[in-house]
Amino acid sequence: MSDKTIIDTLHSPLRILPADISQKLIQRLNEVIHYQPVIGIMGKTGAGKSSLCNALFRSPVSAVSHTSACTREPLRFTLQAGERKVTLIDLPGVGENLERDVEYEALYQRILPELDLVLWLIKADDRALTPDCDFYFRMLSPGSAGRDKVLFVLTQADKIEPSREWSCFLNQPSEQQQKHIEEKQRAVQSMFRTPSLPVIAVSSATGWHLPELVENLFQSLPARASSAFSSVIKQQYRTQKIEEQSSQDFGNTISDVMTQTLSDISLPAAVTTVLSSVINAVASVARSVWRFFF
Repeated sequence: MSDKTIIDTLHSPLRILPADISQKLIQRLNEVIHYQPVIGIMGKTGAGKSSLCNALFRSPVSAVSHTSACTREPLRFTLQAGERKVTLIDLPGVGENLERDVEYEALYQRILPELDLVLWLIKADDRALTPDCDFYFRMLSPGSAGRDKVLFVLTQADKIEPSREWSCFLNQPSEQQQKHIEEKQRAVQSMFRTPSLPVIAVSSATGWHLPELVENLFQSLPARASSAFSSVIKQQYRTQKIEEQSSQDFGNTISDVMTQTLSDISLPAAVTTVLSSVINAVASVARSVWRFFF
């Protein structure tokens, strides 16, 4: 099926509407199809931001440094798969010193509104959570908008004590390590008062729990962002469940956009009576051709 045929199939239910309304809806549909999600990556220097991104995405994102802070300014990276794009903003590490934190706080406040999701990385064996916590509450006070955008990730879980007990053969923590991981998850949930999003523990080096992180990531993304994001993750993480959710999100987003667009237009009664069926038809077609777009 050619791209033109797919587009014509998606647009076909709109032909019963007046031309000006149909064109306005087509414009909005194109915006949904080409929506470019923006994901922020936050955390102290050494939390493993670059390592995690390189483990999740199809192409390398940025260099990894084990000796110094790589990122002083927000670095933007465009991940692309075909025509679909996702922007990653690699934000400066928090907790370096008070002067920098004040500078970064203003930076984050400016960038936060454009982000669809924030991955806040904390090393699983990091006992000094206070700098992250203080910065978090300065940037996102209780009740402020944006807290539901933050997904906390405990990185380098394979290094949590007793690190020598990590099973390389089974690629999983020992019973004692698992206990310490769960304790750290509860500590983060308590200190940061995470509203509804879970705290996910992973190991980028071994791949442990990366599929679980991807599933939670997709559950946390707004519906408008999941389709494009599914295009740039590594193929082993693009499961049937992820594809089904993204397809459903795509149809729901198109339905919502059409409903909002039409609600802003003063329409004759004769047109209003057929709107619901048109919206449902376009959303249904969108879900059926999702794979051709993404």
